[in-house]
Amino acid sequence: MTKSKEYFSVDKTSSGIRYFIEENKSFPSVIIGVFVKSGSRYERKNELGIAHFIEHAVFKGTKRRSSFQVSHEIERLGGSLNAYTSSEYSLFYTKLLSKHAKKGFDILSDILINPLFNKTLLNRERAVIMEEINEYYDTPQDICQAEVLRSIWGNNSIANNPLGEKETVEKLKRSDLLKWFNNSFNKENIFVSVVGNIDKKTISNYIEEYFSNMPHGSKIDTFNELPTFLFQKRLFKKDGAQIHLAITLKGEKSFSRRSILQSMYTTILGGNMSSRLFQKLREKSGLVYTVYAYPVNFSDTGGTTIYASALPENIEKVENIINKEIDNIRVKGLSKEEFQDVREYILGNLVLGLESSSGRMQRNGMQGMFQGKVKSIKTLMQEVESVRFDEFLTFARDTSSSKRGKVLVGDL
Repeated sequence: MTKSKEYFSVDKTSSGIRYFIEENKSFPSVIIGVFVKSGSRYERKNELGIAHFIEHAVFKGTKRRSSFQVSHEIERLGGSLNAYTSSEYSLFYTKLLSKHAKKGFDILSDILINPLFNKTLLNRERAVIMEEINEYYDTPQDICQAEVLRSIWGNNSIANNPLGEKETVEKLKRSDLLKWFNNSFNKENIFVSVVGNIDKKTISNYIEEYFSNMPHGSKIDTFNELPTFLFQKRLFKKDGAQIHLAITLKGEKSFSRRSILQSMYTTILGGNMSSRLFQKLREKSGLVYTVYAYPVNFSDTGGTTIYASALPENIEKVENIINKEIDNIRVKGLSKEEFQDVREYILGNLVLGLESSSGRMQRNGMQGMFQGKVKSIKTLMQEVESVRFDEFLTFARDTSSSKRGKVLVGDL
């Protein structure tokens, strides 16, 4: 790993595995994450849910271990083993005491290089995934969050639900999974991110030792489609006492300077208890229990979401207050005091986030995989501190002038 003024470069093993190691003696543990370019954004209509299915499938046994042994060998050491699938990648990770780091690499490499994809176990896991999808559709707030992406980008693959659809998951064959696995799970499409109380040289040797047998393949550089802002109205009928509402605006790509401004913008609108919408909708009017705003960031684009839920007779009033507050920022702007407060809040959250080895591992891994370098924490803090009032005011007014989409979920 070489260091510049602003960035750390990523390293590569002699066999071609890219990685980034952050040594931190304040942690008693190590967390090892393997990022794979296998996500819902790469899927076509007849493949929806295949990346997520494979995330489950690799845990169902290898040439050396049963499904039970895969998890038990980590858990008997006091560690944890998990994974998730997002739009742009799948992440497989384990956290354990630093002295057991070698076992972590052994298990992760085994499931990512030697999975059996046993047909009987795959069909059993298919049923588990169906229940996961059922659980998702039983949760109106989850439905609303997924429909947010459809509101912003329509049917572009960026809006694919990582869980997939029951109709396609039901039809996926073992041969489909193997084809996807062989295309994605190779040296060109993985990135290893490690954080903890470890020795860098030892860990780099482990990466080479355990992942050198992973096959080479074709590098995945592009997504299926380039996203275009559409800002549609999305309605989803669902029984329940409340209506769930989301207002969508344009946003920014991950790790850009403008994404810092976006985080400041969503914080002012609905990012904490002192935010404008929390105060107006909950504290002063009692119209909602839940209201918040958040950025949606991808490697090449982004969106902004404001979410709230309320009784049917109040939802129109809630929507009007949200839109009015966005318009107030566009027309009236904001005060220097509000700007200074939110900048300090973002800085504080950045520093507090350093206490999480998991957060650091994911931050390093996402940057390393998609940008080929990792921005130093010092540089990131300097970027936040350097944001000027006039710069942020221009950004906030511009974002508030965006076209808007809307999502409604409930008994419409």
